Amino acid sequence: MLPVEVQKLIVAHYQAGKRITEIHSIDWRLSDWSEASEEAPEERKDALNRAIRNLTEAAQQNSIRGQARKQGIDRSAMSREMKKRGIKVYRKVIRPFITEAQKVARKRCAQRFWKRYRKSDIPNFVFVDECYVLVGEYFNSQQERCYGKSFELIPDSKHKRLQKSPLKAMICGGVWRDGRTRLIVLPSGLKINQATYQDRCLKPMLCDLKDKLDPREVIFYQGKAPCHVAKTTQSYLEANLPSFIRKNDTPPNSPDLDPLDYGIWSALKARLGKHKIIQNFEQLKKVLIKEWKALPEELIRDTVDSWLGRCRAVENSDGNYVD
Repeated sequence: MLPVEVQKLIVAHYQAGKRITEIHSIDWRLSDWSEASEEAPEERKDALNRAIRNLTEAAQQNSIRGQARKQGIDRSAMSREMKKRGIKVYRKVIRPFITEAQKVARKRCAQRFWKRYRKSDIPNFVFVDECYVLVGEYFNSQQERCYGKSFELIPDSKHKRLQKSPLKAMICGGVWRDGRTRLIVLPSGLKINQATYQDRCLKPMLCDLKDKLDPREVIFYQGKAPCHVAKTTQSYLEANLPSFIRKNDTPPNSPDLDPLDYGIWSALKARLGKHKIIQNFEQLKKVLIKEWKALPEELIRDTVDSWLGRCRAVENSDGNYVD
């Protein structure tokens, strides 16, 4: 005797006007049901528990399909059990390793920011950061597709053509709630020491600020890279932007507290990934500057506005990384 669910499935197929050859999947469902019916309920329950435990606790990479096959259970049954237990699927993220000492320092700095600054201070904040970009790094062959009757007939413009040695660049930029500085694009092999940072990054960007913000009121925020915390850099900022955040007040290892790191650079890299062919550094520089200028004002404003809330989140999480 067939189970009621299978009987209903067959009737539904016939009512839809489908032929026997079009419902061959029923054979597979029947075989799965017959095999599952021979297995004791306790054994199926143990197999489900093992599969879900491997998914949620094992260090190695696992998938629902792989665990279902390994444990000899139906994938849909495993999905239903996960839903019943409230287990969801999340995308993996990359997070920096934060030591316990850094957590303490992060919490202290975040707490200080939260108490010292208010929402009314955010328009005076200027956030500056550097980042490496690599042409072709942001292309995912598993997600991007091109379509045609034949692979050979698809135009070259639809393909990703990368050089043997991918182009790289170091970029430096600054943002505030209502604007951005120019984007500085440097060759990747150039060492960013304190002199290079001051002459080729800070000075041009400060020129962009003079006509738009009062230097005496600018709250300048940067990370803790060696070129940032160098004595000459701190002295230069002291002379030009007296309200800048000193190195002792800057949280260590905190990309989650820099709007450029947690919001702006990823958007710029995504726009860079849409360009099919970039042949040399000069072309890469032009593309980066063009896409930097094209970033929406709303993106910058929303990203900067979220900074103070992130400071509170870091404080509440005892200095742990926040997404």
